[in-house]
Amino acid sequence: MRGGFASCRAAWITLALLGLSGCDEGETKLGLNVLLYGPPPGQYEDQDPFANCSFVKLCYKVVGETKLKDCQVSPFQGGYAEMPRLPLSEEIVLVAECLDQDVTGAPMNVLSRGQSAPIQHDKGEGEETVGIFMLPVSSFGPTYSPGDLAAGGPGQVTTTTTARYGATAVELFDGNVLMCGGVKNIKSPCEDWASPKCVEQALATCELYNPADGTFSLVESPAGLVLMTEKRAFASAVELPSGEIAIFGGITKNGEPSNTVDIYDPIGPGFVAGPPMTDTRAYHTATLISSAGSGFVLLAGGYGTGEGTWEVWTPDGVLATDKLAQSRWRHTATHISNKLDPSAREVVILAGGEGGGEPGSTTVRDNMEIFDVAAQMFDPEPIPLCSNQGEQSPAPAKKTLHAAAFVPKRHFLYVAGGFSDPKHQSPTKDICVWHTVQEKWSGEAGTFLLKKARGGLSATSLPGNVVLLAGGLTKKDSTLQVADTVEIVFEYLNDKGETVVDIGPGDAFPIPMLYPRWDHGAIPTADGKVLFFGGLKGLPTTPTMVEETEAFNPQ
Repeated sequence: MRGGFASCRAAWITLALLGLSGCDEGETKLGLNVLLYGPPPGQYEDQDPFANCSFVKLCYKVVGETKLKDCQVSPFQGGYAEMPRLPLSEEIVLVAECLDQDVTGAPMNVLSRGQSAPIQHDKGEGEETVGIFMLPVSSFGPTYSPGDLAAGGPGQVTTTTTARYGATAVELFDGNVLMCGGVKNIKSPCEDWASPKCVEQALATCELYNPADGTFSLVESPAGLVLMTEKRAFASAVELPSGEIAIFGGITKNGEPSNTVDIYDPIGPGFVAGPPMTDTRAYHTATLISSAGSGFVLLAGGYGTGEGTWEVWTPDGVLATDKLAQSRWRHTATHISNKLDPSAREVVILAGGEGGGEPGSTTVRDNMEIFDVAAQMFDPEPIPLCSNQGEQSPAPAKKTLHAAAFVPKRHFLYVAGGFSDPKHQSPTKDICVWHTVQEKWSGEAGTFLLKKARGGLSATSLPGNVVLLAGGLTKKDSTLQVADTVEIVFEYLNDKGETVVDIGPGDAFPIPMLYPRWDHGAIPTADGKVLFFGGLKGLPTTPTMVEETEAFNPQ
């Protein structure tokens, strides 16, 4: 039947889940109700996933695989459909597409798409309901909860329980996203919005985002609210081999950087203090460089006593520490993993950043330092960073608050945007390509430019060798303002059968963000979308925090 919420448009489709046991008892039919839902069209008309929808295509795929299986197409009328041969006791995701029709009435173009969070149904389990949040392809929508799936609503737009600028976010083993700390206020006016001296009221709370139903909830235990052992903003975090989350340093309640470490157990009592870092750090990077034993984490740079040092940390304590070639914070760190790129040397690349003094009197870095994971040391000489805006491209360039994304299949590390000055007034259009096997700037660096100069942007690597570049501060008529669109690096085959890398769309076909922002967080989620959270909006001289969250549907 066709169903609806008080504030959203939705369709119920009942699928028969058939488990193949291979025995004479035959197939066991299990009920699986699937709810396709989207943003309320009255509030988000451009994000209505069911506008002009004539057919629904339903498939499934096994987690870790790309092939869609047992696809079926049926008229979109809120009726019942049957999808046979879904595997039992195997983790899968359900994939749904809305299609329009051609002049003959046959299915034609994909209008919107969505997939479920991973699910597993074992033999003998009863009926369950699975929701799929649909959005038009290559578009933003609000994070949204359909409410009680089984009861059909009511639904609502969701956001974090607390405004968080400078929070850390890590995906947990169960697909939920843990968001911790941040600040709930930024001083205004402030000479430089990016200065550590401009943030106040750091938070000790954490919350979970569940992509299966779009909800945010504070981390609690039977004893009450679960807090980190210290308030933190602009900390860094990694998932350890145990599934626990280690959160390092950050700006604390008194506005100073910390050397403390919190460890969160998703199935345990909450947070416990881990071995401290050797130095205080905020705006630093943490990279899991090995999953052997309890895990090894490279901590590099940061505002504090550690701005010119690095250390290798384990849950048993610090194993090694030494100096960087240059102090830096607000840099990027990219792990070139042998598991993802077997042809490349396993390294961590620290790029750009700023350092060398108090905020406002710092120097923007124009180089990269490369940590050799096998040798457990940095290469002797830094490598100049890239600019591709001059005649002698690529050429050295200063970058801070830029973005980096790794595309392993192409051996490409994209370094995009950023500011060239310590006052964060001069965003750049640079987008350069480091070849991880050849270990040099690639020829593509001479052909790429962002459509808009962007500093404080995000870069997210997506399936299909795609990189999503979003938000940031740009300049228009010599005035800094927030960039309200995204740009996408993609590949295609030209008429000669050659793979061509390009960037788009242009200004004539923008992909707008619902809530334009800069210096924000972006993380891929288990339902195939990208979650955007936090950041700043308004004018750089008097910025305010972005409380709303949004999801980008790349597929």
